[in-house]
Amino acid sequence: MVLGLGNPVLSDDAVGLKVAERLRELLVERPVPGVSVLCSTRGGLELLDLLTGYVRAVIVDALTLPEPNPGRVHKLDLTSFAGMARLVGSHDISLSQAFQFAERFSIPMPGEVIILGVEAAEVHEFSEELTPPVARVVEPLARQIYDLLTGVQASVEGNDWNEVRA
Repeated sequence: MVLGLGNPVLSDDAVGLKVAERLRELLVERPVPGVSVLCSTRGGLELLDLLTGYVRAVIVDALTLPEPNPGRVHKLDLTSFAGMARLVGSHDISLSQAFQFAERFSIPMPGEVIILGVEAAEVHEFSEELTPPVARVVEPLARQIYDLLTGVQASVEGNDWNEVRA
């Protein structure tokens, strides 16, 4: 499962959606059996419905930092995603807490979760366009995820997601 998160009308906040859309196009050109790609504006507990039953998940979302380097990609885990609104859950529970809830109630969740946070320049301005530095990372990040799904990269260990650039 690849899950792109974001808000399509808040500029760089849509980066997860754009990466997922591009990945879908790549999968139409060259399908990979067993791979699902979804886009969502949801967060917190609502993400459980989307992730339930999958063995592995890659989640892509915008990352807001005080002094961003727009377009830089960070590989995160279930415990380290401050700055990611849908995964931290200001009015809901965090993704980490949602996974703990699922475990407690024997809800089958992915055993391997990769969270890719793309540093955003603008997430408060109404716009359906990404800022240029964030837009430039969509294609290479989608291709890198595709390579991961096809086994071109045997593992994400040692993979420098921070070097994803146009």
